[in-house]
Amino acid sequence: MQPEPLLIRNVAIFDDAARTFRPHMNVLCRDGRIQRIFPANSAESPPAASIVEGDGQYLVPGLIDCHVHLTSTGDPQELATQRHEPLALRAWKAAKNAAATVRAGITTVRDLGAADHLNIHLARAIDAGLIEGPRVLAAGYGVTMTGGHGHGFIAVEADGPDEVRKRVREQLRAGATAIKLFASGGVMTPGVDPRSPSFTLDELRAGVEEAHKAFRVVAAHAQATEGIKNAILAGVDSIEHGVWLDEEAIQLMADRRTFLVPTLTAPWQIAHQGTAAGIPDYMVQKGWQVLEAHEQSFQSAIRAGIPIAMGTDQGTPINRPGENAQELLRMVRLGLTPAAALLAATAWAADLLRISDYTGRIREGLEADLLLLAHDPLHDIGTLTDPATIRVVLARGKMIVNRTPHSN
Repeated sequence: MQPEPLLIRNVAIFDDAARTFRPHMNVLCRDGRIQRIFPANSAESPPAASIVEGDGQYLVPGLIDCHVHLTSTGDPQELATQRHEPLALRAWKAAKNAAATVRAGITTVRDLGAADHLNIHLARAIDAGLIEGPRVLAAGYGVTMTGGHGHGFIAVEADGPDEVRKRVREQLRAGATAIKLFASGGVMTPGVDPRSPSFTLDELRAGVEEAHKAFRVVAAHAQATEGIKNAILAGVDSIEHGVWLDEEAIQLMADRRTFLVPTLTAPWQIAHQGTAAGIPDYMVQKGWQVLEAHEQSFQSAIRAGIPIAMGTDQGTPINRPGENAQELLRMVRLGLTPAAALLAATAWAADLLRISDYTGRIREGLEADLLLLAHDPLHDIGTLTDPATIRVVLARGKMIVNRTPHSN
């Protein structure tokens, strides 16, 4: 059933092209889409619709997190405990995580790895209206080399181009709407060094070719310098993490317009929360190992004009569903302007995921993924991390949160 028509009256709407707000506008949503945008002082008669009084507050697109794991809660010991939990219990937790995510204003996510294809099934349940959650582009399992990062739980193993090709095809058969390849080691897998490349260039090319044939966007987990370069040359759409970017890697990304999804929150929380929070010691050591280089590489990417899209790696320790917008604070602290950070979490993220024809901007005809904010996020990006300042959340036109006092 389609949501009833809704008029959001007298708001300042975010103009992604001008990187500022247009004040005193009305936004009419009908059948889950933005039907009309017109001046609040217009002589046009308001249609019969429910009304949200904007009172000059700030309307932005729903946020997009390009790297999550909705089947994980962010518990420090989850990597060990989840292996022994029944699938049904993991599914119930995932449903709770999805609801917490959309209620925080994250209306679209790309889920980059889950056991048992649970992220694909979660996406279907949300689309069917069975549970509350964001729009989910789900990768199913990631694909890694034998013994590589993520093996044994959120990734299937493959060696050689033909096996990589087959594993990607298996994810597509299962219903994956995104694909993830592992181009290097990482922090959370024991015995794996994040500085080490994994798949060869030929292996990565085979995986990318299969995904792109099916019109799927490809993300590469890539922390090691050589792994990053292999992934870029193979044609991936985004580098996830990008810890050790050298000048050559940055130039390759700039030339090919390869996106960086930095996920600054993940290693920061692991390193700073540490063993006192229950995080395994080997993760903490590797968190500190990557942290400084990670932040420096992000700053180098900004200076080079690399396209940035927000991703949190939500589900890693102390990186909980619903707290995704903390990533924006870190991006701004490291040099992005608040406007650019907001674009990285909306318009630019939609461009990366190839969904800009239906979300990521405030445009007539796009789906009504919208947040009404009490304060200007361009003045204080932290507004997006405070539930009290998020007055309305619309996801595909459905009212998820309404904290406005004068609505009918």
